[in-house]
Amino acid sequence: MSVALKGSSPATLTAGILLMSRARSFGRRLEVELVGDPAEITRVEGPALVHSPVLASCGVGRALGSGALVIVPGPAAAPLATSFAADGRGAWFTVDRSGAGQHPATQAFVALCRDRRPIARDLSRQVLRLFELLGCPPEPALLDMLFQGEAAMLTRVGVALRAGRAIARTEHPPLTRFLVGGGSMPDPLPDEIAWPDLRMLREAGRLAPLLDGLSVGSRAAVDEWMADLQSLDGGGAQYGVLAAGLAEAASHLLALPVPGMLPPLSPGLDALAVGLGAAVGATREPHDASRAMVDTFRFLGGRFTDTARYPLVVDEAEAPEDRLERWAWFCDGAWRAARAADDLWRRVTDLDA
Repeated sequence: MSVALKGSSPATLTAGILLMSRARSFGRRLEVELVGDPAEITRVEGPALVHSPVLASCGVGRALGSGALVIVPGPAAAPLATSFAADGRGAWFTVDRSGAGQHPATQAFVALCRDRRPIARDLSRQVLRLFELLGCPPEPALLDMLFQGEAAMLTRVGVALRAGRAIARTEHPPLTRFLVGGGSMPDPLPDEIAWPDLRMLREAGRLAPLLDGLSVGSRAAVDEWMADLQSLDGGGAQYGVLAAGLAEAASHLLALPVPGMLPPLSPGLDALAVGLGAAVGATREPHDASRAMVDTFRFLGGRFTDTARYPLVVDEAEAPEDRLERWAWFCDGAWRAARAADDLWRRVTDLDA
């Protein structure tokens, strides 16, 4: 039994691979030809990290023991593209791999650690101490994941902590060590609060309901840190975006009842967090995710051809130029092709009958 698919695109490759895999699972032989040139298949460049059973089953960025985690290598200086969305069918963002940071708050953290002024050095040491207490290495990639992930803040906190602790491989204390019970549950700070607004809230005493949730020692350290930051030139505006970002994340934790817990991560997000360390260091060739699909297609016995009498068509939108948009397009096309594989299989078996 043989079938031809029209078009040399990632979605068409996905359909061809899945068809041949399904035929094998049923103990049947299926020859698949793609009408097109493999050299013209749209490149999808790494580095990238995503949880996608479809892509993993097509041989994209998959390592033994990693399940559906997809890690595509890329140039060492290129930021890591990733997505919290299931199967990568949603918003994508970038995570630092060079030590400079992608989000403004992460860049402010890096600048603070390099600031030679005595007060700034003490401020940076306290932030590094916070990382240590949480059991996480002071990696800009973790802050990028915290500040840029498309998810609820508590989910982002959970992913960042899981990723950091997976990288550090150390024991860590529970978050409740720094929190105390009692009192009313305050509302968290507004999303993406600005540093001037945070200063105004502090000076007006309106942060007290949140800070009351900290242990005595932790509250004193936070208050001193913010006072020292404001004493810098410009009232700490240079590093204010870092303070505002950390305060927003902390406010969601402080708004939880004590003892409280972070929401459990989905299997996909947990795998994503655990795989971050490996993805940050993945630089080997190849960097093109489409090439992995071509290799899998040929390994299963698929062939490319110039013509076919009755090729089946797998619809796919035009590829965008932006790298993050292209990854979203790539994942969405693969997912849609997998959904269409059932219909294609019925058409193939009808032809065989």
